[in-house]
Amino acid sequence: MCIFGEPNQLQQVFLNLILNGIEAVGNSGTITVSTSREGESAVLKISDTGTGIPQEMLEKIFEPFFTTKPGKGAGLGLAITKKIVEAHKGQIKVESEAGKGTIFTLAFPAV
Repeated sequence: MCIFGEPNQLQQVFLNLILNGIEAVGNSGTITVSTSREGESAVLKISDTGTGIPQEMLEKIFEPFFTTKPGKGAGLGLAITKKIVEAHKGQIKVESEAGKGTIFTLAFPAV
């Protein structure tokens, strides 16, 4: 399974999501990365067992300068991530439950 894309940009997407997961789980959680093919899409899921994102914040996490971590970072990582995914004709979705973790699902046209 392959996707076409700019390797450095896609690496930035994966790095942003994995680093966010690392921050969320701290020293005691798990991050899982999985891939699959669903129809004509290559799907990547990055999930963590971290603190989760409150539901009222989920709609805002892809907005520039929005952060769930005041005082840490500029709030641009997920906004940039979404732009890169969309530039590669992909989609990004997030599911989260406070106290249980977060799942980011990325779908790209498969080659």
